[in-house]
Amino acid sequence: MRTPHRRIRNKLEAGLPVFGMTIQLPCPEIAEIAGYSGLDYVWIDAEHGTMDLGDIGNIVRAADASGVDAIVRVPDHSVSFIQRVLDSGAAGILAPHIRTLEEAAAVVAAARFAPAGVRGACPSTRAVGHLSDDWRADCLRANADVLVFGLIEDIEGVENVEAIAGESGLDGLVFGPFDLAQALGLHGDIAHPDIAAMHKRVTSAVLAAGIEYLSIPGWDPGDIASIAEYSRIFNISGDRGVLSVAVRASRTEAAEALAKAGKGAAK
Repeated sequence: MRTPHRRIRNKLEAGLPVFGMTIQLPCPEIAEIAGYSGLDYVWIDAEHGTMDLGDIGNIVRAADASGVDAIVRVPDHSVSFIQRVLDSGAAGILAPHIRTLEEAAAVVAAARFAPAGVRGACPSTRAVGHLSDDWRADCLRANADVLVFGLIEDIEGVENVEAIAGESGLDGLVFGPFDLAQALGLHGDIAHPDIAAMHKRVTSAVLAAGIEYLSIPGWDPGDIASIAEYSRIFNISGDRGVLSVAVRASRTEAAEALAKAGKGAAK
C-alpha cells in the first residue's frame, strides 16, 4: 500500500511553518531538488505551466520519492481533472478563479469521495498503491487528508470572500494580485492601494474563518515576518523565476568581467 507523506498537514499540526515552490516546467527533477533542499511541498502549476497529465504524474512521483507533498494548481474547476490528479497521488489541489461560495463548495466536493463529495471512487489507482487492500480505510484517509485551496483573483471573489472562507469547506485561500490588477486596468501594479485593500479583506476573512492562507512572499505585501501574522504556508520560489534570475546574474557577471579585462562592453 502506498503511504502518503502528508508533510503539509503534519507540519501544520505541529505548529511549524511550511515552505514550498512552484513548478511550471515539465521536469520531475525540480521536485527532487525541492525535496533535497528541505522544502515541504511543490505547487505544480497546470494552469500556466507547460505540462500534461502524464507530466504531472511524473512530477508527483518525484515529489513522493524526495519527501515533499504535491499540490496541483488545476487549470479550471473540472471535476474529471481534479479526480485524475488526485488519483495520481497528489496531496491536494489549488483551484483558480474562485468567485462564489457555490464554486468553492463544488471544488471541495470534487476532491472528496461520497457521501462527503462527488469524487469518483476506484480501488485501483496510484493514490492507493494501484490496488487498495482496505478501501474503507483508504477512502476515509483520503477525505481527511486531501488539501483544497482556492485562488481569490477576481473582483467577484473578493466581494464574496467572507462566505467563501467561512462556509465552503476549503482548507485555505491564496490571493492573486496580478489578475486583480489586470481586471482593474492596473497592468500588473500589484502595489496599488486598491489591491492592498483587497488583500487585507482576504486575509481578514481567512483569519476570521480559521483556515489557512498560502502566501507568496514578494506578491503579498511586506516581509516574511509580517506575512507570518496571517500565514503559515509560504511559497518561496518558482522554477522559471529562479532560473531566469540566475542566468541573468551569470550573464551580467561574465559581461562585467570581460569589460573589466578590456575584452568588451558590459551591457
